[in-house]
Amino acid sequence: MGVVAAALASLADIRPAKAVDVFGKKIFGESSSNGEGSTSYHVTIGVAAADDGSLKDVISGVSRLMVEEPRGASDFYTLVARARADVAQIEAALYSEAYYAGDIDIRISGRQIEGLDPASLKSESGANIEVTINVTAGPRFVFGKVILAQSGHPGGGPNLIAGDLNLVSGMPAKSSLIVTASGKLVEAWRSSGFPLARIVDKDVTADHARHAVDVRIEVDPGPPAVYGWVGVSGTRTLNHDTILAQSKLQSGRTFRTADLKRARDRLVKLPSIESVRVVEGSKVDANGGLPVNLEVVERKPRYFGATASMSTTDGAEVEAHWGHRNFFGEGEHLRLEGAVSRIGSEGFTQLEFDAAAIYTKPGIFDVDTDLVSEFRISREHPDAYESLDASVKIGLSRVFGPALSGSAALAAKFSRVEDAFGENDYLLVSLPVEAVYDTRDQRLDPTEGASLVSRLSPAVDTVSGASFVKSEVQVAAYRALDSDARAVFATRIAAGSIAGASLADVPASTRFFAGGGGSVRGYEYRSLGPTVGDQVIGGLGYIGVSAELRMRVTPTFGIVPFIDAASVTDKSWPSFSGDFFMGAGLGLRYYTALGPLRIDVAAPIADRNGRPAAAVYVGLGQAF
Repeated sequence: MGVVAAALASLADIRPAKAVDVFGKKIFGESSSNGEGSTSYHVTIGVAAADDGSLKDVISGVSRLMVEEPRGASDFYTLVARARADVAQIEAALYSEAYYAGDIDIRISGRQIEGLDPASLKSESGANIEVTINVTAGPRFVFGKVILAQSGHPGGGPNLIAGDLNLVSGMPAKSSLIVTASGKLVEAWRSSGFPLARIVDKDVTADHARHAVDVRIEVDPGPPAVYGWVGVSGTRTLNHDTILAQSKLQSGRTFRTADLKRARDRLVKLPSIESVRVVEGSKVDANGGLPVNLEVVERKPRYFGATASMSTTDGAEVEAHWGHRNFFGEGEHLRLEGAVSRIGSEGFTQLEFDAAAIYTKPGIFDVDTDLVSEFRISREHPDAYESLDASVKIGLSRVFGPALSGSAALAAKFSRVEDAFGENDYLLVSLPVEAVYDTRDQRLDPTEGASLVSRLSPAVDTVSGASFVKSEVQVAAYRALDSDARAVFATRIAAGSIAGASLADVPASTRFFAGGGGSVRGYEYRSLGPTVGDQVIGGLGYIGVSAELRMRVTPTFGIVPFIDAASVTDKSWPSFSGDFFMGAGLGLRYYTALGPLRIDVAAPIADRNGRPAAAVYVGLGQAF
């Protein structure tokens, strides 16, 4: 029992080391150099087992001798210490694969490590020392008798059997299943309203005669409970009652661990809250209530910031913002933001600006629904058109789950546009609806997951009487190519459609264009699309794709080859039958605590006529 328990406690999940070199530089994995240690050695692993291939991979992953082989050892004492530590690591690995009668033999220069004096290896100095690891796995054990017992006889609770914990008689008795079974059992009772459930006895016995592992786990559920006193601590400016209402925890309701997680998730989504720790009481009161305290850490109420980006084709952009996370004391969020762009691209008259005030009132109907209002004024002046826009919007946003959110609003937008169709005024009234599904692990530098953004906006122009529906969808996916996410493949596809009106009836600032750092790099911002004569007018249909291979050469620097393509058509449905554009290039990334600093150099491919040979883009965060 003692040996088994020790092995369970030392389980580790270490994957086999791999490496990819580019131009002699390590992109990810272990380097092939062993220059860090003065003692070089070579490890040979032999495994005798029915599934020797997969078991050999497991042993190679947990063996310090194997993992550290490329770097060598600092001296013979370190080498011998690694070998002795490997015995326990490999034994735990055997247990994790249901081998409880294995034999492990590790030798250095042909000598067994038991009693080996590291000083005696000095005669091997300068040589590539041979280290052998021979493992005889023995028979694979299966689960035998599995007993789940409980102290006392509380009413209710989960009706669990061994199979619910993956402890099935006759199946391989992997120690990892035994390790997790206790936690699953306790969590099942807690989720059923028994917050003080605990394991009071666990007996794991490997029977070598039967090649079976018998398991007995006894749980003490404790008394059933409801929420007793629910308190809040740590607040400075936030209203105490607001936090309680947002948490949705109510005294007298049946205790559920899912309620606590949802309460924490609801509160941390508030801009004014940095973190939340849910502290449960150690015992229930006379009425069966368990006290719960919400320890809240507030963010600073006021914040400000600024960013800057630059493009050789479109000039520089400077953005600044100021915000208040608790404007009236109940978590209201006010944000003021402004940006000036196309600085230095041409004259002062070509400058673009965007300014907005955004106010969010959390929990307007329930804890997951917010009221959002926005006023925005902007001026755009790409080569294709000039527009001055003023808009106002009010609506609701709702969080449906950890990855799914959506919004709906009523919006009005006035636009004065000068383009190939002349100077025209538009006053659009619209009902924009948006849905977002986001499983990315990070926002500025994702390595796993995907994001899906879908927008639908029916609109009517009260000046001309024209009506149309604008729809857009964008999908981005990210996949790490190694265990350390040193190489990540990222791809994005976007499509859009404007149906129900002609090009002239749609403001230029609403039509689709391509080109620029967020579209097809290598071309000027919003410079690509259908034309009238030699003037770009934009389109009613759009489709674009981008792909990047993000590789870290060092912990600080990375390189990113990329390619972008897009097609804009004057038809209402996106297709590649319209004007097609493509750009490609190479990026450099400098990784900071705020996110990667991005420098991309791109060249136009599909249409070079009259365009710069290359464009440079500088910004913070990945391109998408």
